Amino acid sequence: MRSTPSYRLTALCTIATLLALPCLAAARVEPSTCWEQLVFEAGNDWAAASTTLDFTRIPAQEALKALMQSPERTYLQPGGDTVSVISARFRAMRSHGELQVWIDPQRGTALQSRRTGYGRDSRLKTHRFLQGAVWRERRAPDAGAEDASPDVWPLRSATLVSYPPEAGRNPVITPLMLLERASSLARRPQTGKIDHIVLVDTGLYRVMLESREQEILNAEFSLQTRAGTRVVTGQRAVRRVDLRPHPIGNVEGNETFSLLELEGEVALLIDLETGLPLRITGEWMRVGSVAVTLTGASLRDGCR
Repeated sequence: MRSTPSYRLTALCTIATLLALPCLAAARVEPSTCWEQLVFEAGNDWAAASTTLDFTRIPAQEALKALMQSPERTYLQPGGDTVSVISARFRAMRSHGELQVWIDPQRGTALQSRRTGYGRDSRLKTHRFLQGAVWRERRAPDAGAEDASPDVWPLRSATLVSYPPEAGRNPVITPLMLLERASSLARRPQTGKIDHIVLVDTGLYRVMLESREQEILNAEFSLQTRAGTRVVTGQRAVRRVDLRPHPIGNVEGNETFSLLELEGEVALLIDLETGLPLRITGEWMRVGSVAVTLTGASLRDGCR
């Protein structure tokens, strides 16, 4: 009988358990191909924020033009014909910015991330991934030159950050990639746990994802599919996925793990029908618990 991916995944986890090894099986699961765009909003009485995520897949040859290359370092390269890209646009109070993450869907690992922030703390951070390390560059504009292209901002620092031995040879991902991993975990028939190695600037975290029993959430969001756009409102069956980050090796005090700027006890409520993250909760800007709510989603052709 031909084994299914889920059966092989269970077998691998069983072997890992017997050998007392961490099960990082989600790295072997190709990320969701249904999401095209997710729109989130958050805020309280005096502050508001919004984030728009776009999910695309581009030819590997096109991705190579955007991926940093160097004869001095052997960067990770695409393992197949395509590369997945998550593009984020965010705005919070007086600052705004964008983030792109290039992902190898074959290996489930990040290839490069590039975050540009504008406003009170304008800077460009690029992380280019290697096996066992990441090359990090930071650029920032001179005073009065913030309107110049970030690519010509002066280089302020460049360093190779080696991973601690505890990371092993496990795939390293970025926080944004946890959205799809949490969705896949929540839609499994049974509750469960899985962990990932996640880069946070110059430090690594082992982030445990744990899914809970089904519950009900009142939600309202616009959903665009091949059939058109409709407003989804009312009670939705969801499953909560808790995120528990633990630093690996030496992580500087200001390198706190966060997802969509949320820190502390982060949790996602995943819609069981669509797999969409309807709500994400955590601490925001040290002003208390805040809920990031999905207000709009667009799914690709062939998806519900």
